[in-house]
Amino acid sequence: MKTKNLINNTGFESTAIKDSGLGSTAHLPPIFATSTFVYESPEEIMKVFKNEKEAYIYTRWDNPTVNFVEEKIAALATLNSDIKGKTLLFASGMAAISSLIDTVVHPGDTVLAQSNIYGGSVELFDLLMKEKGVKVEYLDMHDLETLENRTQTASLIYIESPSNPTINAYDIQQICSIAHQSNCKVAIDNTLSTPYLQRPLQLGVDFELHSTTKYLNGHGTALGGAMVTTDNNFYEKCWNYRKLHGGVCSPFDAWLLNNGLKTLAIRMEKHCDNSELIVEFLNKRKEVTQVNYLSLKDKKDHKIAEKQMYRYGGVLSFELKGGIRAGIDLMKNIRFCTLTSTLGTPDTLINHPASMTHVKVNEEQKLRFGITDGLIRMSVGLEDVNDIIADLGQALDSIS
Repeated sequence: MKTKNLINNTGFESTAIKDSGLGSTAHLPPIFATSTFVYESPEEIMKVFKNEKEAYIYTRWDNPTVNFVEEKIAALATLNSDIKGKTLLFASGMAAISSLIDTVVHPGDTVLAQSNIYGGSVELFDLLMKEKGVKVEYLDMHDLETLENRTQTASLIYIESPSNPTINAYDIQQICSIAHQSNCKVAIDNTLSTPYLQRPLQLGVDFELHSTTKYLNGHGTALGGAMVTTDNNFYEKCWNYRKLHGGVCSPFDAWLLNNGLKTLAIRMEKHCDNSELIVEFLNKRKEVTQVNYLSLKDKKDHKIAEKQMYRYGGVLSFELKGGIRAGIDLMKNIRFCTLTSTLGTPDTLINHPASMTHVKVNEEQKLRFGITDGLIRMSVGLEDVNDIIADLGQALDSIS
């Protein structure tokens, strides 16, 4: 259902902030906290169920608050382009990913997945997709020649750029060009960039995914996921899948997401500003052997990121000289930053994947994912950057 909520031809910040068209004089859009909707007559409800009249039926199908935010995200993802996108919101990022995969991929199909992607996506591919009879191959998406050879028998390519937590960039436009020559679809998890920093649909991607829990919400107050596509036929199939499997975003969580979107641009600028200063600091520390952030011009992926991103985001990682012991000791000595495994909140979050998120992963898989013993990931927050640097400094001093 359309809510006609957006003003045409506005800038990113204006599109993210402005709310209109929900039939209310309230300054902020209302939360339609209802499970179902009522009708004036049996004749009316008969027309609705026969698709002869457009109206809301049940919140598991559609809801005005949810639809309103879906349209806003689609507008942000396709801003300043001629393409038309449609969004579906889900109860979580994983609900969005699994709904996409289950709709696109069928038993006997092959998925080509980037080797260093989010751990939850890996679990989905390795456990549920293999049970379904889907073959999953992990590739280095820098190797376009191998990708081209493998794409001929694949139905979907699944990528992240930047990757989490290794912070690599991959040439989205090139990957899409290769895929589409073989009628293979491309999906990207764009959570780390958001549409403010990167717009993959405009680079040829078929499906753009977000964990809205992260930067789009921006405050860690609600789970959510989004899938944006320009493919109307797929959109209808995925909408039906969501309706029947029930993974819809709640109206309240959608409303919280809308509030977060209003400050997305200014937050992402600050995340990027702080990250660049922290990278500069880390590069001078003797305890750190490598810093992974795409603004660094000596990194092999800098040129790729430069052509497809506006700026380089709020997530960075770095390698400690002392391996797993140094990583654990650093976590013990952090005082100001928050020790946790998520990202995209106003406060700075830090974790040590080898002893936390990837502690159950075997060594071979960790190396495949780029998870080394001394790797530290930071989701850089909005605080005074001097406080973040001071905390990192004292923690690094304690392990040197």
